[in-house]
Amino acid sequence: MSDHGRTIGLTLLAFIAGLLGHLMRTVERNGRVEWHIAALEASASAFVGYLTIQVCDALGLSNEWTGVIVGLFGWLGASTSVKILEQVIRKRLGIDK
Repeated sequence: MSDHGRTIGLTLLAFIAGLLGHLMRTVERNGRVEWHIAALEASASAFVGYLTIQVCDALGLSNEWTGVIVGLFGWLGASTSVKILEQVIRKRLGIDK
């Protein structure tokens, strides 16, 4: 698979994981699924998934680890994942809060 195809596939994985994670959290709290919110969460997870792919590639992680991290970050949702990514990037750049 080309790098471009890999990136698209992993971004799609983040989208699906974000959607499923959001739906599971909604169902677990007996909430009503609002599809426009679910689509927003999935799209935000895809964006964060793309950023995560770039970070994993920069760190030299394998395709397998990258897939696991992208999928997990998608499942956790964009807000949580961005906080984790921020910590990784701050540490890597030597920037303290």
